[in-house]
Amino acid sequence: MASARFLDPSSIPLKRQSGGNIWATLVPILQGAIIVGLLAVVGLFFVPVIQQEDRYKADIANTQRKIAAALDQQAQLKLETEYMKNNPAYVEHIARDQLNMGKPGETIIRFDRYETSAPASTSTAAAPADDSSN
Repeated sequence: MASARFLDPSSIPLKRQSGGNIWATLVPILQGAIIVGLLAVVGLFFVPVIQQEDRYKADIANTQRKIAAALDQQAQLKLETEYMKNNPAYVEHIARDQLNMGKPGETIIRFDRYETSAPASTSTAAAPADDSSN
């Protein structure tokens, strides 16, 4: 019979209707608002610290990129130095291409690099006639 008493609606206590006591409702709401406000004020003190930490992290990443680029350049220069010490063909190649040198008796012909110009603007005016038929 215990299960019958569990399902009996008369055993469920009725909800008490509010008697108009607004302070019982406002006090917890105000306490929560004060706590949230205090947390926000404390958080504002940490905003500059967090921004400074982000700047430091960006500086560290930038410095690490510069270090990696410098190490790559150093490795390239070491390799080029070894080629210059041990490979006469490489030295000749550098002398001919970069220093414009040649062997005795050779004539050096140098071509300037081709530079592309901006495309000419098209105009609706007629081009002047060419009088080369005279």
